[in-house]
Amino acid sequence: MFEGKRAAQERRLAEHIIKDASKLDRRRFFVSAAAFGAGAIAADKASAQQQLAANAGLPNLPPPDTLHHSMRRAAGRRRPSFSKDLTQLVDLNTTNQGGAYWNFKTYITPIDQFFIRNEFATPDASEEKRIDPRHWQLKIHGNGIDRELVITYEDLLKMQSRSIIATMECAGNGRSLFWEQQDMVAGATEVTGTGWGLGGIGQAEWQYVPMSHILSLVGLKKSAKACLFWSGVDNKEGKAGGVGDRGRPIPVDVLRSHSRHIGLAFKMNGHDLPLDHGGPVRAIVPGYCGAASTKWLTEIKIADHDFWVPLNTTAHVMIGPDYLPPRAAPGDEFRFASADRILGQAVTWSPPKSLITVPLVLEKQPKFPHNYPLKPGQRPTVSAGWQTMQGYAWALRYGVRRVEYRIDGGDWRTADMNGPNLGRFTWVRFDFPWNAAAGRHTIETRVTDRRGTRQPETVPFNKGGFDFWAVPKFQIDVV
Repeated sequence: MFEGKRAAQERRLAEHIIKDASKLDRRRFFVSAAAFGAGAIAADKASAQQQLAANAGLPNLPPPDTLHHSMRRAAGRRRPSFSKDLTQLVDLNTTNQGGAYWNFKTYITPIDQFFIRNEFATPDASEEKRIDPRHWQLKIHGNGIDRELVITYEDLLKMQSRSIIATMECAGNGRSLFWEQQDMVAGATEVTGTGWGLGGIGQAEWQYVPMSHILSLVGLKKSAKACLFWSGVDNKEGKAGGVGDRGRPIPVDVLRSHSRHIGLAFKMNGHDLPLDHGGPVRAIVPGYCGAASTKWLTEIKIADHDFWVPLNTTAHVMIGPDYLPPRAAPGDEFRFASADRILGQAVTWSPPKSLITVPLVLEKQPKFPHNYPLKPGQRPTVSAGWQTMQGYAWALRYGVRRVEYRIDGGDWRTADMNGPNLGRFTWVRFDFPWNAAAGRHTIETRVTDRRGTRQPETVPFNKGGFDFWAVPKFQIDVV
């Protein structure tokens, strides 16, 4: 009964997604041909529909009219730091690749368009046996559970699993707008970090074993306070057998309340979890900052104390006058961190955000991606006349209630949300008509979540540039 209902829901979802793709030929954007490497990313509707059909388990559809776009697919691009082809990603640095969100058209982000956020290089499966499914093991232990447990990949596949469509976002997504919109480029309000633009986000279907099942096996004690997801593999040296120093704790209260949604992911969009995305197994913590979904997972420790690690003491923490650092308590556990290095408040839930599928004008950020589709300070262009502007909005803790837009500082108007809207943990697509007149224009978007929280005009400074969620401003030339 449950499986039949689920299959029907998925079928309706796939039909809805493909039906919505028919709107794409109304868009007519032209951006700089000086784009991704030798060429740029193709944005034709036929390949998008074929990918959708593959993800949905449907036959390929006849190719519709091609979306006219000046960007073309570059030659294949790989780098030793990564495993997958990087052609459709923005080359930010040796360990991070942004999503080209201006080319996003689908509800589910194809794996080759999904951003990569690594601290270090992706481990090499041919050298590091701990990420070989034949040797992978996960140790679950700590004084917050009744029974320790070690499971293999084969054990995991035999467990009852679920799938969830969930958006994943790096906490640094939008950092570029601290520089571009709030001029935080130097002095006491200098923001540092990778310039993601708005490409540090994607949405996938994750298949996972929920923590509710894992907790039923190990027994969660009432005294449990924190849960640490830890990668024993991820390490600076990038050497097989090296000591991993990456991981992230979450409060047990969050684990308890979302135990059916948090879990151990082993598939992404129906495929075995790719190495660049944490394969063979990663944590999945929907709605939380992406770093909480620890890649290359080898250990879970649940204890009656807090954990302090690099990602919640010195990195991925809000450091600034508006953010008072917490204090460690006696008995807390430190890994590659110390009490005197708790510098700010750790990022947690992703805040509400929105965008339209137009590249941001970038001219102030310190490091400019060599394969960005615009030159520094250059504006994207659109033909005069009626356009259908499209975008994405998300509010990953409570879900999206409403999306609005305004043009050139005018009145806010309600955008049309295109289904599905699956509530919390997922984004929605939206569109609105625009009779574009020749000249320079600014389009802004904002989202309101189901608790009534709306994107603000500005956000306070924090040194690491995390959680920028103010209203984004998209500058466009109409010709």
